[in-house]
Amino acid sequence: MTINRFFSASGSGRLLLVLLLSIRYSAQGQQNLFNIPAGDLTPQGKVFFQHQTNIYNRGYFESKNHFVYGLGKGWEAGLNVVNLQMNFRRGRKDWLGTNPDNRSIPLAPLVKLTSQKFFFLSDRLSTSIGTQVGLNPIRFSGVSRELTHFSYNTWAWIPRSHVKVVAGPYLSDRGTLGAGNRAGLLLGAEFPVTKKLLFMGDFISGNNYTSASVVGFNYLATKRLQLCLGALLPNPGTSNRPGLVFELNLLGYDDPH
Repeated sequence: MTINRFFSASGSGRLLLVLLLSIRYSAQGQQNLFNIPAGDLTPQGKVFFQHQTNIYNRGYFESKNHFVYGLGKGWEAGLNVVNLQMNFRRGRKDWLGTNPDNRSIPLAPLVKLTSQKFFFLSDRLSTSIGTQVGLNPIRFSGVSRELTHFSYNTWAWIPRSHVKVVAGPYLSDRGTLGAGNRAGLLLGAEFPVTKKLLFMGDFISGNNYTSASVVGFNYLATKRLQLCLGALLPNPGTSNRPGLVFELNLLGYDDPH
């Protein structure tokens, strides 16, 4: 079965509609750079929200959001809704993409509960273990819901404010990654260009649906609002699409960095 995607709408209202539709949902339960965990712990009793929209050619958009709550003692938890796929060049009945059972591509949409535990080894070095477990929330005729996961262990080196290197392995399944490798490497970095502008990039190894690099910038608009824009570059040998990534970060606390 192939993914059913998409919808038609008038020009300038299209992107606004995508953003409004996507922000209704909450998603991947940890703070991210673009696509990988950022190595930042949400303070106890505080929240973090991240919205991301990937913009491809031919009117195709894919959205995900990230809501995180700090539990204290190195723990945080969150809720995911990801793989929200839309295309404005198709009929109105098919504007929202769904994939209930085709394991060559990720299930869509996906809702996941997430948790992450941090261990601070020094003032500059930390490691974390996290997992995201969930299912396709829509009941399709003749298709049973199946659990899927994405688990990882990241190491973050943060020598000074807004200078960061993150790396570690990941393990998942075809419900999240589609066809291709199920284990691989996460890499990411961030460093300041100016006081308000950060260079940011990350990489997911392999040849699955998520395997790509994103390179771009993070603008620190306020202590609680960040705006990011990057170029999405698929890994060589994959059929993944290139595109643009827009990201909005809302912090429920002042940026400690």
